[in-house]
Amino acid sequence: MAIVARSSPMENNLFYKLMLLFCSLTIMNCNGRRTSYVNNDKIDFKLQDVKPIKEPTFLPDSTVNNILVLGRSESAESFYPYISSEQYITHLRESPVIGFSNKDNSEYLLLYQYEGGVRNSFGCFEIGYTNDLQKKVTDIDYDKFRTESGLMLGITINELKSIKGSSYTQDGDKVVYQLTDYSNSSFLRRHNMPSFFIECTLRDDRIIRIKYGFNYP
Repeated sequence: MAIVARSSPMENNLFYKLMLLFCSLTIMNCNGRRTSYVNNDKIDFKLQDVKPIKEPTFLPDSTVNNILVLGRSESAESFYPYISSEQYITHLRESPVIGFSNKDNSEYLLLYQYEGGVRNSFGCFEIGYTNDLQKKVTDIDYDKFRTESGLMLGITINELKSIKGSSYTQDGDKVVYQLTDYSNSSFLRRHNMPSFFIECTLRDDRIIRIKYGFNYP
């Protein structure tokens, strides 16, 4: 009498599970879809729905604390009502500047007055730590100084790139973004200036100085 080997229920169940897994993988590869089951509910999504992270586009900054605006003299009094009584500091930078510090005297702000420009219409701003300035400036009632895109002292180089992108040049401890295409830049044409820059100085991969504005024409 021949003895017929019978598969146990457990072996049959394992076989069917393997066949079901094989069929599922085959269907997934053919359709470019990924299918999974959670509590017997099918979840189906296309692989191409997962989009890569987009590189930030460089955009110029033109304000301090969303009040003071490059080239806008009327914004200066909104920023500091007594600005007309401030004395310009000469021989500190390449242009005469007006200087301020924040509430706790930890940060400074320099406003560059370019030669031939309208009084209190500033062509460049500079933010830094007062320990690096070594010059007494006027205290004003702001906690920090920052740009409209969120640039401020203390952020890392990676945070800078997440805000402004990677289209910069670097020379030693300085990272520089530039806008020079006047014919294709509504920003430059609106201000009637040939070029714009943001220069960030780094120390231990953190920003310790931000200078931004128009190149002296």
